[in-house]
Amino acid sequence: MTTLLIALFIACAVGFPAWRIVVARRSAKPADTEITPPVAAPAATPAGTNADPALKQRTPDEEAVRATARAKAERVIAAETARRKAAIQKAQNVARADAERRAAEAAKAAASLVSTLPTTRLPTPERAAAVVAKVETKPAVVERTVPMLRPVPAAPAAPAAATVLKTAAQTLIMLVDDSKMVRVKSSRLMASHGFQVVTAIDGVDALKQLENCCPDLVITDVDMPGMDGFDLVAALKGDARTRQIPLVMITSAEDRHREEALRVGVGLVMGKPYDEAALIAHIRSFKFFARAEEAEALACA
Repeated sequence: MTTLLIALFIACAVGFPAWRIVVARRSAKPADTEITPPVAAPAATPAGTNADPALKQRTPDEEAVRATARAKAERVIAAETARRKAAIQKAQNVARADAERRAAEAAKAAASLVSTLPTTRLPTPERAAAVVAKVETKPAVVERTVPMLRPVPAAPAAPAAATVLKTAAQTLIMLVDDSKMVRVKSSRLMASHGFQVVTAIDGVDALKQLENCCPDLVITDVDMPGMDGFDLVAALKGDARTRQIPLVMITSAEDRHREEALRVGVGLVMGKPYDEAALIAHIRSFKFFARAEEAEALACA
């Protein structure tokens, strides 16, 4: 009896879950099955008709709308084109104005540089003609032979013409140095005290410029390429036209060059860097004179 009850209990425990599963499947089957309605076939398009609505005949309102849109688009394009042209024109105007400004600044700088450069006064045509006429009107010397007479002694020389003292603005100083920095610095120093200044990069350049001008003072360096300061001094002392020009020598080896410089005729030897006040005081101690009759003929500043 007990065995029977145990077997019945086991059968119930196994069969009840199986029954519930079967019932659940039967109840869910109608909901999962859906009937899809048949899709109606598209109606056939009659022959000779256009199925695309966009290709249908446009109405006047549609044409007006499209024309308005087209005109608006054309106006937008024209406005954009005009804006671009205006921007390009503005950029060109700005570039032109900048170029003109740069050219004006360059011209102004060039004019300022030219104004600082020393100028050499040349004799005017009237003055040159007067000098030539003065020379031509001198009486010619006629040599005559007087027999049996002793030669007439020559007339005494005429007294020297009066001398004229030059001012600082009339005094021309030549600076000879291969260093651009030294030339610029010394030129500014001389110009600030009212002197006229001309510069040369070496002895060769100085001699070339001396063909067209006659400075009142030459300030030269010693160590220069081409022709050094001592060669320049020798060339100046060997020319009758320039041997009387006072000389100042500026050198970095003052002790080594002083004795030789004074021996060849240099008036002042100064070391580098030199004392500006002492140099100006020494220049002002010179008395720059020129004959009154020669001042008109010489092309010296």
